[in-house]
Amino acid sequence: MLNRRDMLLGGAAAALAGSASGAFSQVVATAKQGERAISILSDGSFELPQSMLARDVPLDAVSQATKVSGPTVSVLNVTCFRQGDQVIVFDSGSGSNFLPGTGKLAASLEAAGIAPDSVTHVLFTHLHPDHFWGALDDFDTPLFPNARWHADKREVAFWTNAKVYEKLPEDRHAFAAGAQRIVKALGDSLELHDAGSEWVPGVAAFDTAGHTPGHVSFELKDAGGPVFVLGDALTHRIASFAHPEWRPASDHDADLAVATRRRVLDRAANEKAQVIGYHLDGAIGRVERDGNAYRFVTGS
Repeated sequence: MLNRRDMLLGGAAAALAGSASGAFSQVVATAKQGERAISILSDGSFELPQSMLARDVPLDAVSQATKVSGPTVSVLNVTCFRQGDQVIVFDSGSGSNFLPGTGKLAASLEAAGIAPDSVTHVLFTHLHPDHFWGALDDFDTPLFPNARWHADKREVAFWTNAKVYEKLPEDRHAFAAGAQRIVKALGDSLELHDAGSEWVPGVAAFDTAGHTPGHVSFELKDAGGPVFVLGDALTHRIASFAHPEWRPASDHDADLAVATRRRVLDRAANEKAQVIGYHLDGAIGRVERDGNAYRFVTGS
Protein backbone atom coordinates (compact mmCIF):
# COMPACT_ATOMS: atom_id res chain seq x y z
CA MET A 1 0.00 0.00 0.00
CA LEU A 2 1.23 3.49 -0.77
CA ASN A 3 1.98 4.82 2.68
CA ARG A 4 -0.60 7.51 3.31
CA ARG A 5 1.07 8.46 6.59
CA ASP A 6 4.32 9.17 4.74
CA MET A 7 2.45 11.29 2.22
CA LEU A 8 0.73 13.26 4.94
CA LEU A 9 3.99 13.79 6.79
CA GLY A 10 5.58 14.93 3.56
CA GLY A 11 2.73 17.38 3.05
CA ALA A 12 3.12 18.72 6.57
CA ALA A 13 6.85 19.21 6.07
CA ALA A 14 6.17 21.05 2.83
CA ALA A 15 3.69 23.32 4.55
CA LEU A 16 6.22 24.13 7.25
CA ALA A 17 8.76 24.95 4.54
CA GLY A 18 6.46 27.60 3.08
CA SER A 19 7.38 31.21 3.65
CA ALA A 20 5.38 33.61 5.76
CA SER A 21 3.92 35.07 2.57
CA GLY A 22 2.11 31.79 1.90
CA ALA A 23 4.39 30.43 -0.84
CA PHE A 24 4.33 26.68 -1.26
CA SER A 25 7.44 24.54 -1.10
CA GLN A 26 8.38 22.68 -4.24
CA VAL A 27 7.82 19.07 -3.13
CA VAL A 28 4.35 18.94 -1.61
CA ALA A 29 4.31 15.25 -0.66
CA THR A 30 6.12 11.97 -1.37
CA ALA A 31 5.47 8.27 -0.77
CA LYS A 32 7.32 5.04 -1.57
CA GLN A 33 6.70 1.32 -1.61
CA GLY A 34 9.40 -0.78 -3.20
CA GLU A 35 9.93 0.49 -6.74
CA ARG A 36 6.67 2.48 -6.71
CA ALA A 37 6.80 6.11 -5.69
CA ILE A 38 4.61 9.19 -5.91
CA SER A 39 5.88 12.74 -5.74
CA ILE A 40 3.47 15.65 -5.74
CA LEU A 41 5.23 18.74 -7.02
CA SER A 42 4.19 22.37 -6.90
CA ASP A 43 3.82 24.42 -10.06
CA GLY A 44 3.07 27.41 -7.84
CA SER A 45 -0.26 29.06 -7.13
CA PHE A 46 -2.50 31.91 -8.21
CA GLU A 47 -5.37 33.93 -6.80
CA LEU A 48 -8.89 33.95 -8.16
CA PRO A 49 -12.01 35.82 -7.07
CA GLN A 50 -14.46 34.06 -4.77
CA SER A 51 -17.11 34.60 -7.45
CA MET A 52 -15.31 32.04 -9.64
CA LEU A 53 -16.20 29.26 -7.20
CA ALA A 54 -19.93 29.36 -7.83
CA ARG A 55 -22.11 30.96 -10.47
CA ASP A 56 -25.28 32.61 -9.13
CA VAL A 57 -24.39 32.06 -5.46
CA PRO A 58 -24.20 35.21 -3.29
CA LEU A 59 -20.64 36.09 -2.35
CA ASP A 60 -21.44 36.15 1.35
CA ALA A 61 -22.69 32.56 1.11
CA VAL A 62 -19.50 31.50 -0.67
CA SER A 63 -17.34 33.26 1.92
CA GLN A 64 -19.27 31.69 4.78
CA ALA A 65 -18.91 28.19 3.31
CA THR A 66 -15.21 28.50 2.47
CA LYS A 67 -14.32 30.51 5.59
CA VAL A 68 -12.40 32.94 3.38
CA SER A 69 -13.27 36.48 2.42
CA GLY A 70 -11.62 38.01 -0.59
CA PRO A 71 -9.61 36.13 -3.22
CA THR A 72 -8.95 32.43 -2.81
CA VAL A 73 -5.53 30.89 -3.45
CA SER A 74 -5.51 28.02 -5.93
CA VAL A 75 -2.49 25.71 -5.72
CA LEU A 76 -1.13 23.70 -8.66
CA ASN A 77 -0.15 20.11 -7.82
CA VAL A 78 1.63 18.06 -10.48
CA THR A 79 1.78 14.32 -9.73
CA CYS A 80 4.76 12.16 -10.70
CA PHE A 81 4.37 8.37 -10.45
CA ARG A 82 7.41 6.11 -10.73
CA GLN A 83 7.19 2.34 -11.16
CA GLY A 84 10.07 0.27 -12.47
CA ASP A 85 11.60 2.05 -15.43
CA GLN A 86 8.53 4.22 -15.99
CA VAL A 87 8.40 7.84 -14.85
CA ILE A 88 4.88 9.15 -15.41
CA VAL A 89 3.89 12.80 -14.98
CA PHE A 90 0.23 13.86 -14.83
CA ASP A 91 -0.19 17.26 -16.50
CA SER A 92 2.74 19.56 -17.14
CA GLY A 93 2.03 22.75 -15.26
CA SER A 94 1.52 26.20 -16.73
CA GLY A 95 4.92 27.19 -18.08
CA SER A 96 6.10 30.79 -18.02
CA ASN A 97 3.27 32.39 -19.99
CA PHE A 98 0.26 31.93 -17.72
CA LEU A 99 -0.14 33.80 -14.42
CA PRO A 100 2.33 35.28 -11.91
CA GLY A 101 3.15 32.75 -9.22
CA THR A 102 2.89 29.75 -11.54
CA GLY A 103 5.38 27.93 -13.77
CA LYS A 104 7.45 26.42 -10.97
CA LEU A 105 7.44 22.81 -12.17
CA ALA A 106 10.99 22.74 -13.57
CA ALA A 107 12.40 23.93 -10.23
CA SER A 108 10.23 21.44 -8.36
CA LEU A 109 11.44 18.57 -10.53
CA GLU A 110 15.01 19.55 -9.70
CA ALA A 111 14.17 19.70 -5.99
CA ALA A 112 12.67 16.20 -6.21
CA GLY A 113 15.67 14.81 -8.10
CA ILE A 114 13.60 14.01 -11.19
CA ALA A 115 15.48 14.71 -14.42
CA PRO A 116 13.18 15.89 -17.24
CA ASP A 117 14.85 13.51 -19.68
CA SER A 118 13.98 10.57 -17.41
CA VAL A 119 10.22 11.10 -17.82
CA THR A 120 8.74 8.40 -20.05
CA HIS A 121 5.07 9.44 -20.21
CA VAL A 122 3.00 12.58 -19.65
CA LEU A 123 -0.73 12.04 -19.20
CA PHE A 124 -3.04 15.03 -19.51
CA THR A 125 -6.30 15.39 -17.63
CA HIS A 126 -7.25 18.25 -19.96
CA LEU A 127 -5.73 21.05 -21.99
CA HIS A 128 -6.36 24.17 -19.92
CA PRO A 129 -3.30 26.47 -19.71
CA ASP A 130 -2.32 25.61 -16.13
CA HIS A 131 -2.20 21.92 -17.04
CA PHE A 132 -0.89 22.00 -20.62
CA TRP A 133 1.16 25.10 -21.39
CA GLY A 134 4.13 23.81 -19.39
CA ALA A 135 4.61 21.03 -21.94
CA LEU A 136 7.03 23.36 -23.76
CA ASP A 137 9.98 25.07 -22.14
CA ASP A 138 11.08 28.68 -22.68
CA PHE A 139 12.65 27.65 -26.00
CA ASP A 140 9.38 26.09 -27.26
CA THR A 141 10.81 22.59 -27.08
CA PRO A 142 9.21 19.76 -25.07
CA LEU A 143 10.01 20.01 -21.36
CA PHE A 144 10.33 16.21 -21.26
CA PRO A 145 12.34 15.40 -24.40
CA ASN A 146 12.07 11.61 -24.21
CA ALA A 147 8.43 11.34 -23.16
CA ARG A 148 5.39 10.05 -24.95
CA TRP A 149 2.48 12.42 -24.44
CA HIS A 150 -1.08 11.17 -23.93
CA ALA A 151 -4.45 12.95 -24.10
CA ASP A 152 -8.12 12.21 -24.58
CA LYS A 153 -9.36 12.19 -28.19
CA ARG A 154 -12.39 14.35 -27.39
CA GLU A 155 -10.28 16.95 -25.58
CA VAL A 156 -7.81 17.39 -28.43
CA ALA A 157 -10.60 17.42 -31.01
CA PHE A 158 -12.40 20.20 -29.14
CA TRP A 159 -9.44 22.53 -28.68
CA THR A 160 -8.04 22.05 -32.19
CA ASN A 161 -11.36 22.42 -34.02
CA ALA A 162 -11.27 25.40 -36.37
CA LYS A 163 -14.62 26.57 -34.95
CA VAL A 164 -13.60 26.30 -31.28
CA TYR A 165 -13.50 30.10 -30.93
CA GLU A 166 -17.24 30.22 -31.66
CA LYS A 167 -17.84 27.95 -28.66
CA LEU A 168 -15.81 29.97 -26.17
CA PRO A 169 -16.16 33.38 -24.55
CA GLU A 170 -13.62 35.85 -25.84
CA ASP A 171 -11.54 35.76 -22.66
CA ARG A 172 -10.79 32.08 -23.33
CA HIS A 173 -9.70 32.39 -26.93
CA ALA A 174 -6.09 32.40 -25.71
CA PHE A 175 -6.73 28.98 -24.15
CA ALA A 176 -7.50 27.55 -27.59
CA ALA A 177 -4.64 29.34 -29.34
CA GLY A 178 -2.17 28.01 -26.75
CA ALA A 179 -3.55 24.49 -26.94
CA GLN A 180 -3.33 24.44 -30.72
CA ARG A 181 0.25 25.69 -30.68
CA ILE A 182 1.37 23.02 -28.22
CA VAL A 183 -0.51 20.18 -29.91
CA LYS A 184 1.24 21.12 -33.15
CA ALA A 185 4.64 21.28 -31.44
CA LEU A 186 4.21 17.84 -29.83
CA GLY A 187 3.24 16.37 -33.18
CA ASP A 188 3.41 12.60 -33.46
CA SER A 189 4.63 12.30 -29.87
CA LEU A 190 1.08 13.09 -28.71
CA GLU A 191 -0.97 9.90 -28.55
CA LEU A 192 -4.77 10.09 -28.44
CA HIS A 193 -6.89 7.72 -26.35
CA ASP A 194 -10.41 6.97 -25.21
CA ALA A 195 -11.44 7.15 -21.58
CA GLY A 196 -12.16 3.82 -19.91
CA SER A 197 -8.88 2.08 -20.74
CA GLU A 198 -5.28 1.83 -19.58
CA TRP A 199 -3.22 4.54 -21.22
CA VAL A 200 0.00 3.12 -19.85
CA PRO A 201 0.42 -0.12 -17.87
CA GLY A 202 -1.09 0.24 -14.42
CA VAL A 203 -2.75 3.60 -15.11
CA ALA A 204 -6.34 3.73 -16.36
CA ALA A 205 -8.21 6.84 -17.49
CA PHE A 206 -11.85 7.35 -16.56
CA ASP A 207 -14.30 9.90 -17.92
CA THR A 208 -14.75 13.06 -15.84
CA ALA A 209 -15.99 15.41 -18.58
CA GLY A 210 -17.73 18.67 -17.71
CA HIS A 211 -14.91 20.94 -16.63
CA THR A 212 -13.82 20.53 -20.24
CA PRO A 213 -15.40 18.37 -22.96
CA GLY A 214 -12.76 15.64 -22.75
CA HIS A 215 -11.59 15.90 -19.15
CA VAL A 216 -10.36 12.60 -17.72
CA SER A 217 -9.00 11.45 -14.38
CA PHE A 218 -6.69 8.53 -13.66
CA GLU A 219 -6.71 5.51 -11.39
CA LEU A 220 -3.51 3.98 -10.07
CA LYS A 221 -3.94 0.43 -8.86
CA ASP A 222 -2.55 -0.23 -5.40
CA ALA A 223 -2.82 -3.18 -3.03
CA GLY A 224 -4.18 -0.89 -0.32
CA GLY A 225 -6.90 0.58 -2.54
CA PRO A 226 -7.13 2.85 -5.56
CA VAL A 227 -5.40 6.21 -5.97
CA PHE A 228 -7.27 8.74 -8.11
CA VAL A 229 -5.45 11.60 -9.86
CA LEU A 230 -8.42 13.88 -10.45
CA GLY A 231 -7.15 16.94 -12.27
CA ASP A 232 -9.97 19.50 -12.08
CA ALA A 233 -12.83 17.11 -11.40
CA LEU A 234 -12.66 18.59 -7.87
CA THR A 235 -11.07 22.02 -7.58
CA HIS A 236 -11.65 23.37 -4.06
CA ARG A 237 -11.06 21.53 -0.78
CA ILE A 238 -14.33 22.82 0.71
CA ALA A 239 -16.65 24.00 -2.05
CA SER A 240 -16.27 20.96 -4.33
CA PHE A 241 -17.09 18.61 -1.46
CA ALA A 242 -19.64 20.46 0.66
CA HIS A 243 -21.42 21.96 -2.36
CA PRO A 244 -20.94 19.74 -5.43
CA GLU A 245 -24.04 21.39 -6.88
CA TRP A 246 -22.25 24.74 -7.18
CA ARG A 247 -21.22 25.69 -10.70
CA PRO A 248 -17.70 27.14 -10.90
CA ALA A 249 -17.18 29.71 -13.62
CA SER A 250 -14.30 27.65 -15.02
CA ASP A 251 -16.51 24.66 -15.94
CA HIS A 252 -17.29 24.41 -19.64
CA ASP A 253 -20.51 22.42 -19.19
CA ALA A 254 -21.79 23.35 -15.76
CA ASP A 255 -24.57 20.75 -15.52
CA LEU A 256 -22.35 17.90 -16.69
CA ALA A 257 -19.62 19.01 -14.28
CA VAL A 258 -22.07 18.85 -11.36
CA ALA A 259 -23.08 15.30 -12.32
CA THR A 260 -19.42 14.34 -12.66
CA ARG A 261 -18.52 15.75 -9.25
CA ARG A 262 -21.31 13.84 -7.57
CA ARG A 263 -20.28 10.62 -9.30
CA VAL A 264 -16.58 11.04 -8.45
CA LEU A 265 -17.30 11.90 -4.82
CA ASP A 266 -19.64 8.93 -4.42
CA ARG A 267 -17.17 6.54 -6.01
CA ALA A 268 -14.20 7.83 -4.03
CA ALA A 269 -16.13 7.54 -0.76
CA ASN A 270 -17.40 4.03 -1.59
CA GLU A 271 -13.98 2.72 -2.64
CA LYS A 272 -12.09 4.54 0.15
CA ALA A 273 -9.77 5.85 -2.54
CA GLN A 274 -6.90 8.21 -1.95
CA VAL A 275 -7.54 11.25 -4.13
CA ILE A 276 -5.03 13.76 -5.49
CA GLY A 277 -6.47 17.06 -6.67
CA TYR A 278 -4.54 19.45 -8.88
CA HIS A 279 -5.96 22.49 -7.06
CA LEU A 280 -6.69 20.95 -3.65
CA ASP A 281 -4.83 22.54 -0.77
CA GLY A 282 -3.44 19.51 1.05
CA ALA A 283 -2.98 17.68 -2.27
CA ILE A 284 -3.91 14.17 -1.16
CA GLY A 285 -6.61 12.80 1.11
CA ARG A 286 -9.83 10.84 1.21
CA VAL A 287 -13.49 11.63 0.60
CA GLU A 288 -15.88 11.11 3.49
CA ARG A 289 -19.63 11.56 3.52
CA ASP A 290 -20.92 14.45 5.61
CA GLY A 291 -24.71 14.24 5.76
CA ASN A 292 -25.96 14.84 2.20
CA ALA A 293 -22.58 16.19 1.13
CA TYR A 294 -18.90 15.29 1.52
CA ARG A 295 -15.67 16.50 3.04
CA PHE A 296 -12.00 16.23 2.07
CA VAL A 297 -9.97 14.61 4.86
CA THR A 298 -6.19 14.86 4.93
CA GLY A 299 -5.55 13.86 8.54
CA SER A 300 -4.74 10.35 9.77
